[in-house]
Amino acid sequence: MKSKLTLRLDEGLKERAKRLAEERGTSVSKIVEDYFRLLLRDSSDGSVGGSDGDVSEGGGPTEKRPTEESAQPLSPRVRKLKEKLGKPAPDVDMDEDTRRWVEAAAQKHA
Repeated sequence: MKSKLTLRLDEGLKERAKRLAEERGTSVSKIVEDYFRLLLRDSSDGSVGGSDGDVSEGGGPTEKRPTEESAQPLSPRVRKLKEKLGKPAPDVDMDEDTRRWVEAAAQKHA
């Protein structure tokens, strides 16, 4: 079941988010929902938190990520962000454009 959530954003950020959603052929709500799915996952079983259970089952690429020892050192800012975000969710239902963006960002910041 879907429910409404009101967010308060800087006017400029709101307009940029609307343009991004339009460019991607989606809604700001869907972008925010997908982002929260990435953040709110249960690291014990790899599933996304919540009770709606609409997480995709498998089917995604199972790419090995570099270990902490083999990865390049992260800047303090990126390290702090990584600590806040935690481990990436293995299976999240994303459109193709968002999936490619996430993969490119992961490669860039790995």
